[in-house]
Amino acid sequence: ESARADSATPMSCLKDAVYRFTGSGSSYQYRLLLPVHQLILPTVVYTVTWDLVGHVVHSAVLKLCKIRQNTKQADKEGRRQPKNTVTESIWPELLAGTVHCFIADFSLLPLELVMNRLHLQGTRAIVDNVLDAQSVIPYQASYNNVQQCVEALVDSEGVPSFWKGCSALLLQYTTRFAVVHTVRVLLKYVHQFSEPRAAVTNDPANSLDK
Repeated sequence: ESARADSATPMSCLKDAVYRFTGSGSSYQYRLLLPVHQLILPTVVYTVTWDLVGHVVHSAVLKLCKIRQNTKQADKEGRRQPKNTVTESIWPELLAGTVHCFIADFSLLPLELVMNRLHLQGTRAIVDNVLDAQSVIPYQASYNNVQQCVEALVDSEGVPSFWKGCSALLLQYTTRFAVVHTVRVLLKYVHQFSEPRAAVTNDPANSLDK
């Protein structure tokens, strides 16, 4: 889902902030705004869970890369091939960083959807009209808490609705993985071009001639 903010004045934004913190308001719109204390828990749970999942996946990917590098290094030493230290030092971190972000974002997409809907409720947000894909409509919802939001999503939109925006997420990370792979290929080319020069410099025959 994509959401945008409708036109608002600085005074209206200030009013939204006051009603958000106090949890009170006379108009219907402000009664829909959930107070801050009801938004803290889902936001903290999402952030902490995202960090935990990311840390576990990041460590696991680095371990797998280390095991693979040790296996390849033993094979290179048997064949007396030079080490590719640049690729071995940069590539695992790039891969682990991209993979852990993808796994965390994809696995927590339902929780992020619920959190975003609670945050947007009662605001001046407008969303894309999925029926004609050309217009926008105001975002209207009246959830009281996380449980009611989850139940309403299941009843009205079904379980697959929790993965709305999955296609955009896959497209985003497809691009990121392509960039990471391109960086790896460039690092390999840099190593291959610098390898013959280093071999000539360290050649014992050249040192004896000097």
